[in-house]
Amino acid sequence: MEVDSNSGSRRLALIRAVRTLDEDGTIALPDKIQRLWALLSESKSTRFHGVEENILRWLFKHMSGNTDDAEQIRRFPLTWSILSHVFPKIPPQTLGRSLASLRFVSVLRQTVSDITTARRASSMLPGQMNGALPDKTKKRKRGTGFPSDIEELRTPDGCIKSAAELFKALNSLLDQGNYRTGSSAPEGRVGAEHIKSLFSSSDEETRDIAAGLLLTCDRSLSVLDRGISQAQEPWIGIITTLWNLRLHNKDDSLEFARHMYVPTCSIITRLRGLAGVEPVTVASNTTKNLWVRQLEQLLGAYFIRPIRHTFATGENIQALETALGVSKRNIGGSAIITWDVAARIPRDSSNPKFKIEHSSWVQTIFEILINATQTLEPLLRNEVIIQLLDTAIQTGSIPKTVALRAVCRDHALRSDETDWRLVAKAIACDSDVFLMDDALIKEVFGRMSSHSTRDPITRETIVSEIILPLEDAFAKARNFSGFILKWYDCLCESARDLLGQTVWFDAEVRHRLASILQSSLTSTQLLRVLNHLDSPDAPNGAVLVVLDGLSAGITEEDFINIANSKIFSAAFKDKTYDNLPSSVLSLRWRIAGRLALWETSDNFGQLWVELKPTLKHILKKGALSDPETFEAFGCCHKLWLANYPGGKREVDLAKLTTSFLERLASQMKKKDDISILQPYLEYIFRYLPKLAELPKQDSNLRDLIANLFWHVGKRLTIGGETQFTKLLQALLHNLDCEDEEALVDALIAQPLDALDSAETQSGWTQPQSFSLISILLEFPQEALTKGRRKRIMSSWKKWRSAIATRSSQDPQFAATVLRLLVKVMRQPTFYEDMEFDDLVEISSNVPSHDKNLLALVEKLIDLTLRQMIAGADGHSTAYLTNASNFVKNLEPKKSGNTIAQMLLVKGLVSALHNSSLGKSSGSAIKLDEVTGKLERMVQAGLSRFASESKTIDMTADDESLFLPLSVALSGAECLAGTGEARSIELTEKTTHQLENISASCLSGKVKVGWKIREFLIRNHPDQYDADIFFAQLNEASEIVDEDLVYGLVDAFVNAKDHAIRDKLLGELVTSGKLIAGPIGPLLAIRRLIELHPGSIAAKDVGEKQHILDLGAVYERLAPLLSQAESLWHFRQIAEILVFLLDKHGNAMAQVNVETTLSSVAHVCSQNGPKIYDQKATGEIYDKLYKLVALVLKRYRLRLRGHFPIVLVALRALLTTLLADPSFTTTNAGSLQAHPPWLKSRLQWRHAERFTRLLTLICEPSAASVVRTRSSDLDSATDAAKRAAGQDMFTVLELYIKLQLEVTVPRDVRKVLEPGVYSILDITSQGCRRVLNESLDANGRAVFRQMFADYKKFGKWSGV
Repeated sequence: MEVDSNSGSRRLALIRAVRTLDEDGTIALPDKIQRLWALLSESKSTRFHGVEENILRWLFKHMSGNTDDAEQIRRFPLTWSILSHVFPKIPPQTLGRSLASLRFVSVLRQTVSDITTARRASSMLPGQMNGALPDKTKKRKRGTGFPSDIEELRTPDGCIKSAAELFKALNSLLDQGNYRTGSSAPEGRVGAEHIKSLFSSSDEETRDIAAGLLLTCDRSLSVLDRGISQAQEPWIGIITTLWNLRLHNKDDSLEFARHMYVPTCSIITRLRGLAGVEPVTVASNTTKNLWVRQLEQLLGAYFIRPIRHTFATGENIQALETALGVSKRNIGGSAIITWDVAARIPRDSSNPKFKIEHSSWVQTIFEILINATQTLEPLLRNEVIIQLLDTAIQTGSIPKTVALRAVCRDHALRSDETDWRLVAKAIACDSDVFLMDDALIKEVFGRMSSHSTRDPITRETIVSEIILPLEDAFAKARNFSGFILKWYDCLCESARDLLGQTVWFDAEVRHRLASILQSSLTSTQLLRVLNHLDSPDAPNGAVLVVLDGLSAGITEEDFINIANSKIFSAAFKDKTYDNLPSSVLSLRWRIAGRLALWETSDNFGQLWVELKPTLKHILKKGALSDPETFEAFGCCHKLWLANYPGGKREVDLAKLTTSFLERLASQMKKKDDISILQPYLEYIFRYLPKLAELPKQDSNLRDLIANLFWHVGKRLTIGGETQFTKLLQALLHNLDCEDEEALVDALIAQPLDALDSAETQSGWTQPQSFSLISILLEFPQEALTKGRRKRIMSSWKKWRSAIATRSSQDPQFAATVLRLLVKVMRQPTFYEDMEFDDLVEISSNVPSHDKNLLALVEKLIDLTLRQMIAGADGHSTAYLTNASNFVKNLEPKKSGNTIAQMLLVKGLVSALHNSSLGKSSGSAIKLDEVTGKLERMVQAGLSRFASESKTIDMTADDESLFLPLSVALSGAECLAGTGEARSIELTEKTTHQLENISASCLSGKVKVGWKIREFLIRNHPDQYDADIFFAQLNEASEIVDEDLVYGLVDAFVNAKDHAIRDKLLGELVTSGKLIAGPIGPLLAIRRLIELHPGSIAAKDVGEKQHILDLGAVYERLAPLLSQAESLWHFRQIAEILVFLLDKHGNAMAQVNVETTLSSVAHVCSQNGPKIYDQKATGEIYDKLYKLVALVLKRYRLRLRGHFPIVLVALRALLTTLLADPSFTTTNAGSLQAHPPWLKSRLQWRHAERFTRLLTLICEPSAASVVRTRSSDLDSATDAAKRAAGQDMFTVLELYIKLQLEVTVPRDVRKVLEPGVYSILDITSQGCRRVLNESLDANGRAVFRQMFADYKKFGKWSGV
C-alpha cells in the first residue's frame, strides 16, 4: 500500500491507498489501518464520500467472522477511531443503508462481546525475556498509544481502550441519527430514521450491546487508575439512547432486570459509596455526577415506572423480585438505589386515590427490600435500612407504622445491642411507632436510662434525634404531660450520685420542654403534674430536674398563679438535698431565681427565709469552679432585682452581691488564669449595669464593676486571646452601660489615670501600656467626650518623646498608639500646647517599612490638619505658621528627606486645596509655597529611588521595598488633584529608569508598576501615544485592581479633548480583543464611557461634531455578551451595557433596545458563552436580569409594536431558570436545552428576579408608559396592560410545559406565583381559552389547578 508522495494532493493519496488496500498481503492488517488513519486524518473532506464508503466496506469485511484476525480488527481501537471519523462524512441516508447491508449491529454486538471478555496479561515479564518483548507487541501506532497485539488487546486495559474508541464511534453515529435541522431537513430526517432502525429492528442484539457497554462502564471503574474522566461523560447517555431505540415489548422490565439492573446498581453503588463500599476515585466529579443522574433516570424510566404501572393494575412486581434475585452480591446497594428511585416517582398529592396507591406501592416495595437485605450482616443491614428511611423522610414516602415498628423490634432493639441511629430514623419517619405501643416505648426509655455516657456522639444522637423528637411528638398528640411523667420516672430510676450523668439530665431536654410547655399543656394538666411531683417520697434530684424545665417555660400569668406555690412547695418546703451532684444542686437556685421574679412581697419573704442561710454560705465559702456557686450568684441577682428599688431586703441583697464581687476581684488579683471566673464576669457585665444606679450609701457596685473591668483589661496583650476583648465589649456595648454616664466615667477613669498620673515616668511606655491603650480603644466613640479627648491628647503630648522612642522600636505599639490618636482626632480636639511639631515627632519616629503604619500616620495627619485649617482663631494661625516654617526649612534635594516629611507636606497640600485658607492673601501658609515644595520633594524622591533601583529586586513580594516610591507617587497624584497643570521635572535618565522599573514591576505582578506608568503618562503626555497606551492595557490581567486601570486612563486622557477621547473609544471598541485575554481594554472602555459627556452636554459646549455615537458603541458591544470566554469579560461587558442604557438613554436608538433583548436570548441559548466558572451561573443570570429590567423600566414606550422580541427574551430566561443541567433527554422536541454556562440549577432568588420582570410588564408604573405630552382619556397603564395581555399568556404556556418536563423546586414555584398571577390578571378570557387549547391533557390539568389557586389566592376580590 504505497502512497504517491509527489501527487500533491492528500485526498488523491487517500483514494489510491484505499484502492490498493488488499493488494499487498505481506502487510499486517493493523499496519494497514494505521497508515489508513494517517492519511484519513490529514485529508480534507469533500462533498464526495465514495472513499469513506469503501473504507467502511473494507473494515467490515475484515471485522466479520470468528477468526483471530477479525477479533484483532474488532478490538483494535484505531478501527473505531476511523469509523468515528468516517460516519459524519457520509450522508445519513446512505450511511444507514450501508451499515444495514454490512450487518453493522451484528458486528457491533460481537465487538462488545469481545471487549467484555478480558483475559489477564501474560505472566512472563520483560526481565524473563532478557528485556525483549514479543514481536507482536511492537506493533503499535506511533503517537496514539493504542496496542495492536491481540493478547494485549484482550487484557482489561486493552478492552477499556477499545471501548473508549467504540463509544466515540457510536456517539458520532447517533449524532447522525439525531438529525434535526438543515437545508435538506426531509432527507436528513429520513436518514436519521434509517440509522435508528439499525438498532430498533433487533431486540436481542441491541439489548446485548447496551448491557455489554454498561458492564464495560462498570469495569472501567476498576481498570482505570484515576477512575472515570471527562472523556467518558457521554458513555451512559449513549447506552440510554441505545436502550431507548430497541424494540420494546411488555416484558421490558424483566429484560432490564436480567441484563441491565446489576451493572446499573453496581456503578451507582461504587460512585456514591453505598452500603459500606468505598467510593472509587474519579478524575472528574462532573462526569461522576452526570453518570449517577443518568443511571438513576435510566433505572426509573425503564424499570421502576413500568413496575409501578403493572403494580397499579395487578400488583405484579415479579421484575423487582427477579432483579433482587440476580443482585445478591450487591443487595445492599441495589436496595438503596431501587428505593431511592421508587420513592421519588412523581405523584399527584392532590388526588386522594393516587395518594392511597402510592402509599400501597411504597409499603410493598419497602417490605420486599427489607426481606431482601436479611442475608446481610446486622451492622451492614442496619446501615442499609437507615439509608432507606432517610430517603423516605426526604421524599415523604413513609412506610406504614406496622412495618416501621417491626424494623425497630427486629433490627434496632436487638437483645445484644441497640442501634440508636435506626431508632432515630424510625421516629423521624413516624413517631407513632412508639407513641402507640406502650411496651415498645417503655423498652426504649429503659435502654436510654441504662445507656453509658462514654460515647458523646451516641449521647448526642439519643438526645437530639430521639428524646427531643419524642417530646414534640407527645406534644402534638396532646399528651405532653405523659412525656413529663415518663421523663420523671426515668430520672427516678437513676442513682442519686449519677443523676447528673444520665442522658435525661441533658440541658437540651429541659430547653425543649420550656419552649413548648405553655402551648402544649393546659393549666389543669400542669397542676396535675405538679401535684405528682409534690409528694413526700419523691426523689429530690429528679424533682429539681423536672421543675427546672417547667419553671423555665412558665411566663403567662395564669400558669404562674397555678405553679407558684406548688413549685415552691415541691422544691424548698421541708426538703433536704444530700448526696446529689453539684450540677443537680445548682438547679434549685435557678428555680429560686425564677420564683423570685414571680413572687409578691408576702411570698418573697417565705422564699428568702428558706434560701438566706444556704445562699450566704455558698457565696462566701463555695468554690468558684462549682456550678452551684455560679447559679447561687445568679439567684442572688434575681432576688435583688425583685426587691429593686425600695424592697425590704434590697440592702441585704446588695451587700451580699457586692461582697461576692469583692471576692471575685481579690481572686483576679491572685490568679493569672481567670478562665474559671469568665462565666461570672460575663454575667456581671451583662446584667449588673442595670443595678448600678444605687443610693449613695451603696454606690460601690459601680466601682466594683469598674474594678473588675480594669482587671480584665490589664490582661489584654498583643496578639493575645480574644476572650478578654469580648468581655470588655460585652460591657461597653451594653445598653444599660451606655445610658449610665456615671458608670462609663468609672470605667474609663482607671485607664486614663494610669496613662497620665505618673509624675516621673510615662504610663504610655510601661509594660502594661498596651493593655491601657487597648482598653481605651474598646470604648465606643460616643464615650470619648471632649474633656476625655483633651485629657488623652494632653497626656500624649506630655510624654511625646518617650512614646516616639518606643514607637520607633516597637511597630505593634506604634500601631496601637496611632489607632487611639486617630480615634480621638475623628472629632475636633484642641489640646493644650498643640503644635505642628507633634505631627512631625510621631510621624518621624514611626517605622517606615510598614504600609499599615504609614496609612495610620497619613490618616492622623489628614484629620489634624483639616480641623486646624478649618479653625480661624489665633491658635490655628500659630499652628499653621509653625507648619509653614517646617515646610520652608525642608531641603528637597537633601538625601535625608524621609517618608514622614513627604506625608506631612502632602497632607498640607490636600488640606489647603480643599479650603479657601491657602488661597487667602493674609494666610499664615500659602498653598503655592507648599505645592512647590511638595513638587520638588517628589522630584527628589523619584530620582533617588530610580538611582538606587539596581539594588532592589523588582519582582519581590516585599511591599516595603517600594514604600518610598509609592509615597512619592501618591504625592504626585496629590499634585495632579490640585487642578494645576504642573509637571515634575525629571531628567531623561530618571524617566528611562522609571520606565524600566515599571516594566519590571509589571512582569512581577507588582501593583506599583501601574502607578509609575500612570505618573509618567500624566507627567509626559507627549511621549506616550495611543499605541503605548493600548500596549499597557493589554498587560492588565483579570486579577488587576480596576482602579489602577482607571487611573491610567484618566492620566492619558487628562489633557485631551473629546475628539481624541472618542477616537480612543472607537479604536478600543473595534479592536476585537474584548471577549478573552487581557481585561484592560474593557476597563478602559468603561472608564471612557463614564467620562463621556453625552450628546446633550456636547451640544452645550459646541462639540457635537466630535461626539462618538454611543448607540453605535452599544451595538458593537451587545453581541459580545454571547461570545465572552470568561466571567470577568462577561461581567465588564454587561456592566458597560447597563451603564449606557441607564445614563445615556438619549443616545440609544430602537435598534439598541432590540439588540439588548436578542443578546439576552442568545446568551441563554445553547450557543451562549462557554464560561466554566463556579460563580458564573448565578452572576450571568443576574446581569441578564438587570439588562431586561432596565429596558422595561426606561424604554417601555419603544416596545410598542415590538413585543415579540420581549417574549423571546422572557422565554429564554424562564427556560434557563427552570433548566436542570444534570437532566439529559433524547427527545428532540425537549424544551430542556440549556446554555453552556449553566452548570447548576438556579435558586429561588433568581426566580424572584424573573418574577420582578413579569410584574414590570404586567403591572407597569405610570412613569414608564406615559408619554410626556398625551391627551388620551384612557389610562396609559391600562392600555399597556391590555397590550401585554395579548401575548404574555405564551410565557405562561411555556411555564406549564416546562413543569411537565422537569421538577420545579417548591421554593422556586412559590416565588414565581406572584408573576404568574400578574399574567393571569391581564389575560383576557379569550386568551385563556387559546392557552387552554394549546396544551395537552397533562398541561391542561396543571393550568386548571393553577387557575383555581389564582382565583382562591391571587385574584383581587375587592374586599
